[in-house]
Amino acid sequence: MPLVTGSVPGATTQEDLYVEGAPLVYFQDSRADELHTPDAQGFYWGLSGTTAYPVIALGCIDGVQLADNLTMNDVVCDTVGYKQTILRRNYLEVTLNISTIFPLSTIREILHGGVVTAGTGYEEMGLGPVDNTRFFHIYLPKVYDEDAPDWLQFTLHKARFVDAWTIAFRYGNQWQITGVKMRAYADDTKPTAQTFATMTRYDISALP
Repeated sequence: MPLVTGSVPGATTQEDLYVEGAPLVYFQDSRADELHTPDAQGFYWGLSGTTAYPVIALGCIDGVQLADNLTMNDVVCDTVGYKQTILRRNYLEVTLNISTIFPLSTIREILHGGVVTAGTGYEEMGLGPVDNTRFFHIYLPKVYDEDAPDWLQFTLHKARFVDAWTIAFRYGNQWQITGVKMRAYADDTKPTAQTFATMTRYDISALP
């Protein structure tokens, strides 16, 4: 890369490409195998979708965010001060709001509800103690060029719905479930470099 101040050999520039809008959000019981277990390059990702463990798609979402949670411990020496910061990843966290609450079977896990009983014209679900044994795969795909198609995806391997939810009954507007938080922990059945998640990008024109 030529510069007035001198060249920077071997510099890689970022692409002038911007992704807009939220990804889709899917989840599935973690007892199901992921779609790629692993793929040809050794990565675990995607959802398989089975009768026993169906894939749930969340509809009408907003405020979607994926965040890292790290513990930072500074290495301090009396003679020179701070020399290093040791980082440890604790979990990844997805937060979002949901405006579509039907059918109840799609929000059961979010509300920590009981088994949904459904019949002709009705659904019933209890709200009792929280089951702390349930974990899920979470799949966040985003197609950023529909024609190509080019896409990006995150697969979180071992996640739970955590924190308290709120259902906002909003006059003149749709009801909304706020405070939805999914936390992905380390999955020690995965290779060390993929214990929390796998990220994949496919773009044949930009990545020949």
